[in-house]
This record gives sequence, C-alpha cells and structure tokens, in this order.
Amino acid sequence: MATVDPLAVSPLLDPSAVSGLVQIVTEDAIFAFAAGGDDVADTLEGLGKRRTEAYAAVLNGAQMPRMLAQYDAWVTASSRLLAPIAPPVWLPMMGVIAEKVTLEIGSRGLRSLFSLRPTEKETQRVKRIGALAARTLRAVLASDGHLDSEELLMVASFIASLGLDDGDAQLLFHEAPIAPSGIEPYGEVETAVARAVIRGAWLAAAWDTLDPREEVAIRAVASKLGIDAQEFEQGRAGAQKFVDTRRLVGLGAVEGIRYLLSDREPGVGIQLAAAIGRLLLPRRYREEALAHIGHGVPVVLGKRHAGISGVDKVVVLGIVWLAALFDDPTQSRKAVLRARFERVCDDLGVDGGKVRGLVEDFVTDNVLLTVKPFLLGVGL
Repeated sequence: MATVDPLAVSPLLDPSAVSGLVQIVTEDAIFAFAAGGDDVADTLEGLGKRRTEAYAAVLNGAQMPRMLAQYDAWVTASSRLLAPIAPPVWLPMMGVIAEKVTLEIGSRGLRSLFSLRPTEKETQRVKRIGALAARTLRAVLASDGHLDSEELLMVASFIASLGLDDGDAQLLFHEAPIAPSGIEPYGEVETAVARAVIRGAWLAAAWDTLDPREEVAIRAVASKLGIDAQEFEQGRAGAQKFVDTRRLVGLGAVEGIRYLLSDREPGVGIQLAAAIGRLLLPRRYREEALAHIGHGVPVVLGKRHAGISGVDKVVVLGIVWLAALFDDPTQSRKAVLRARFERVCDDLGVDGGKVRGLVEDFVTDNVLLTVKPFLLGVGL
C-alpha cells in the first residue's frame, strides 16, 4: 500500500510554508549557537518556548525578519529574543543584559506564571542602567568618527534587548552622542554591572581596530564608575583575547559551511557563508574570510581549526549542520551532506554526533509541534 504524505493532502497547509518554517527555525538556532552561552541545549530549549506563537504565525502567513534578506533587522530581533536566555557574548554590552538589566526577563521565569508586567522598580532600573550602557557604547563608537551602519546595529541590538516599550527605546536610540565626560551614572550601579559596562566598551572598541581616542573615552567612564586600573586593563585584555578567539570560530564555521555546500556555489552556499561570516567574525578579521568567498577559493580541509576549544567546536559544528538543514534537504541530499559533515568533524578532531542530534531534535521538534495542529485540521 502506498504511503500518503499528510502534508500533501492537508487543505490547511502548504508544503512550501513548512519549508519556510524550517528555514526560520534554523535561523533562530544559528543565532542561538552563535550567542555562545554556557549551555546551548538550555538556550535552544528556552528559545523554542519563546517562539511557539511566532512559529504558528508563520504558517498563517506572518512575516518576520530573515537572516539573508533583512540581516540588521534579524540581528536586532534575535538579540531581543535571546536577552532573557543567553545574551549574545559577541555583542557589546550584552554582559549588562546578563546582569538582568532587561525587561524581557519577565517572559521567562517565575514571574511569567503570574504576570508579564515588571514592577516599577525593575522598569526604572532597566531604564537608568540601560541608558548608561547605551550612552557609553555610543560615546566609545563615536570617539573616532561618526557611527556607521554596523556600529548603529550594535547600539540598536543592545537597546532592543533592554525590552523597553517602543517609545522609550526610540528615544534612547536617537539620542545624540554624549561626551564621555558628560555621562553620569545617576544612582547606584552594582559593581558587577559597572564591570560589564566597561567590558562592553572594550569589546566595542576592539571589534575593529582599537583607536587611542576610544581608550580615552572608556577611561573617562571607568573613572566615574569606580573601576580601578587593574580591572580596566583586564577589560582590555579580555576583549582582545575574545576577538582573537572569535576569529578562529568564525573562520571554522565559514569554511565548514562552504565545504558542505560547495555544490551550491554560487547560490545559497555563498549567501549562508557570507551571512555567518558577518555574524561570527570580528570586523577586523572579516575581510580575509569574505575575500575567499567572493573569489570562490575552494575549501581544502587541513586541520587549521583543530586547536579551538571544545565549547567553540560545538558552536562551529552546530552552525555548520544548521546551514545544511536550512534548505530543507531531501533524505538523499541529507545523506550526502552528513557525509561531508563527518569530514568536517574529523578535520576538527571531534565526534559531532551529539551536536548533530541536538540540532536535528530542535528543528524537527519545533516544526512538528507547529505543524501538528494544522494536520489535525484545527489551525492556529
């Protein structure tokens, strides 16, 4: 007896809509892996809970920012989405968000069982400290010239992660830069938050080429926050080390994607590699990777990235396999992609089975849970 595909006979569901949903779920997971949290499984679990209604809306025709078509809007929306779960470690000032300086925290945790509304005290704390961090970030970025589109994206992503209402967020985003000497804490700033502000400022400065004017700006704010010389220098060293490490992660992911999708160049293989390169690679190191993509230089695996940490290998392999699933491959193509994926795993010197299983479970489970009501004829 022939097998009947329920997706093909459901009057409520267009198979192309399911493939579109697969792409959105994989994009979400790519950002979750890129966020660099301590436990990616926990991040994915929280992400799935946060996105239940959004995924259903996609099948009902709702539009949302997409990684390849609306990159800046996608990064901003994704940053806000992950704020209460795993603030992206590569975005400046996300360490401040990790100190619970966000109203998004109300949608994950005990308060959500009773109310999604934060208290007035919580709201005022987020506004006050969020403004301090945003003004510091803008002052550092503006100290060596006008903010360009990527620097504006940093500011927008941080402000979005605060979870403020649209009016307050827009006012903060459109503020004119304030001179570092004019930035005031206005009230108590916890030591951990003050350190996070300075670490975020150093990361913003180090993301491209550190300019002496940026250091002067950071020093002025650090003085007002009571950051001593040792902590100040630790912030500098930590940012430089992070940027160098992130370069290896980015190059490993870009090369892995290009290897897996080598038969889709030009096309989605190039598009995904370029988008992931922009997402993962610090600006100062991005040109070398993107130049290889633009010139179509073939990828030859040579164990160049075998020395990265185990945690970073999880990030690389998770993103590489998500890129493979992005196009909703057939079973026959998926087998080919898996064989290539295992070559990438061997090149990194790690068994990627666990990461691949984690990725597939997240994508399959979230698509299935979203599609199921439509197959039952109830829709959402």
